[in-house]
Amino acid sequence: MKYLIPFQLRNKENNIVIEYNKMKNAMESGFEALNVPFDVNQCIGYPMIHAYFDNMNLNGYKRYCGWIQLLRKEEYNTVNQKETVITTYEIDYCAPIKPYFCIGFPAELFDAPCNNLGKNEKLIWTAYTYLVDPPSRMNDNQMIFLAGFSWGYTESINGVESILDLNILSEEDWKMHQKYIL
Repeated sequence: MKYLIPFQLRNKENNIVIEYNKMKNAMESGFEALNVPFDVNQCIGYPMIHAYFDNMNLNGYKRYCGWIQLLRKEEYNTVNQKETVITTYEIDYCAPIKPYFCIGFPAELFDAPCNNLGKNEKLIWTAYTYLVDPPSRMNDNQMIFLAGFSWGYTESINGVESILDLNILSEEDWKMHQKYIL
């Protein structure tokens, strides 16, 4: 599915385009380039997300932005267990600067989680993904919320059980999650 989220950066209206789909084949994710320690075909059925900008209405340095992704993992010992055994929050980063998942002029986000069950029988994996204006001379060295969304999946020893809906996040959500991020 395709989603469009409007946001403002440097007093200009812009749009994030989000493509959020269930992975139909491992090749579309590029997993083979990662040298993961499992068969990449295990990733079929997991969610895949790509967030980018639709004709960004800025140029040069004014396009600077970053994505921060906070993961919430609810782990269960058994498939039918009702109460979470462990809930953890962690920053999902791959940019060279923590806490950014990606950063650039503009930053583009791609993620395709797979096979995160670990030693548990069930996992609810939720990503809280935020677009921010990183601290710089352009914003008095403040990190500023621009937009956000959540997404994810549930997996068990039986495979992917469900893909979570994409939900738009607010600045209030950002404030609530900052204690895990900053």
